[in-house]
Formats: sequence, C-alpha cells, structure tokens
Amino acid sequence: MLPFAQWIMRGRNQALAFVLIAIATSTIFWPGSILAAAAVTLVGLRLGEKQGTQLWFWGLLPTIAVAAYSDSYVPLLIITSSWITSLILRRTTSWSYSLVSLTICSLVAAVALELLATSSLQSYVDVYARFMQEAQQQMADAPELKALLPDSIETPFVAGLLATFTLIGSFFAVILGRSWQAKLYNPGGFQREFHALKLSRVESIGFLLLAGVLMNLGEQYLTWIWIAFFPFLIAGVALFHAFALEKKIAIPWYVLFYIVLTLWDPLKMILVLVGIIDSIADFRSRTRRT
Repeated sequence: MLPFAQWIMRGRNQALAFVLIAIATSTIFWPGSILAAAAVTLVGLRLGEKQGTQLWFWGLLPTIAVAAYSDSYVPLLIITSSWITSLILRRTTSWSYSLVSLTICSLVAAVALELLATSSLQSYVDVYARFMQEAQQQMADAPELKALLPDSIETPFVAGLLATFTLIGSFFAVILGRSWQAKLYNPGGFQREFHALKLSRVESIGFLLLAGVLMNLGEQYLTWIWIAFFPFLIAGVALFHAFALEKKIAIPWYVLFYIVLTLWDPLKMILVLVGIIDSIADFRSRTRRT
C-alpha cells in the first residue's frame, strides 16, 4: 500500500482525490473508509494539524452524504475518530494516549447513535433480531451456547456494535497512516513505537472501571464492553510482537497467531489479561534486566 502513501503526499489535490475516491468506494467496500481515514492521519502527522484538519473537513462532507443516503454512519465516525486521534498522536507521540482517544471517541459515538439515530438503528435491530432467532434455533441442542445470546436486541446493543466497528476501523486507520509515515520518512520508527506500547496504571484502572460500569448496565450493553477492553487487547498484541521480534520468530508464526486471534475468542481474553498485567508488571523492563 506504500504507493497510496506516496500518491497522497504528492500534494493537496492528490490527497483530497484519494480521500474522496476511498469514501465513494466505502458504500460497496467498507475498508474504503479506513483508507480515507488513514490518508487524513498521514497528512495530519506529517504536515501538521492545519493540513490534516482541512483534509478531514473535505472528507467529512461526503461521509455525511453517505450517512444521510444509506444510514451508514461508520465512515463518518471512523474518519472523525481517526482525525482526532492523529492530532493527539502528533502532539504526544504516545500510543497509550491514542488508545484513550479512540476509546473516548467510540463511547461518544455509541451514545450519539443511541440518542440521535434511533430510527436508523431500528433497521439494524430488525436485521440482528432475525439473525438472533436463527442462531437460537441452530443452538437448540446447545443450551450453554444459547445462554450467551441476549434475549432480545434493542438499539443500545446495535449502537455499541457500530461503535466497536468504529473503534476497530479507526485504530487500523491510525496504524496504517502512522506506518505509511514511518516507511516514507522514518523507517523502523513505527515498529519501535508499537513494540513499546504499554498502558499506564492510571489508564488501566480507568479502563477497568469503565468495563465494570458497562457490565452493570445490562445485556443490551454487552457490545459496549469490548470498547473498554480493546486497549488491553492491543497492548497484549504489542507485547507479543515485541517478544516475537526478540526471539526472532518466523513469519508463519505471526500468520498463525492472527488466524487464531481472529477465530478463537479465548485468545482475545488471554491478551486482554496480558495487557492488564503488563500495565502493572512491565514485562519488557523485567526482560531487559535479565
């Protein structure tokens, strides 16, 4: 994807054209919004807040049109969340602060969707309700799995789900934009930053308190809980990459790791626990001392 970054950095017109085309494709190819947000991130990180904000503004207009036309709010939320986070990353050079930013933006998105887009969410509710009915029928012989499904689907559940998609998409956009910047202007810089990613104790306590509050809001807010756990998951992934590089693990093991991470939910929870413990124990420092 490096040619994309080279094209974006040729000038303002090229960057704007890339963003507009990417957003246009997002109506049929959802990663298009991630590419558009990555372009905004790249421009903001490299050229400054003014240039990044201008590109975000012109990219925001078509995402508003997409939301009005198709009730698809995720592109609008991704490009805005990524823009805000790129400003924070540029000022602080801190990935933990960036994760805090992404989490806050996603929570605000969930609340805004629930309060301001109830009618639009209802169509998603109907779709997920049919899906849940089919899933419950298929799990009739597995009551332990059936018990994991909510009894009903309401707008808070869908709002949290869309906000989680926003969080994941925004994270990948910021990661992609920063990696483009590093490859063009600072080779190896992104790898060092990501491998050093660790949440502070204060941040860890804040995310755990948030998760506890969300858990007590009821089953309709189950989809919101992963918003609070996501920073721990990423911290766990970053720690895996740091140790994998230190041990010179072969590429196929990375591939296997991500396949298992995608398909096996217990690994996600293991990485969340690793991220929590690392915020206290600081495994990297202990390894360096030994």
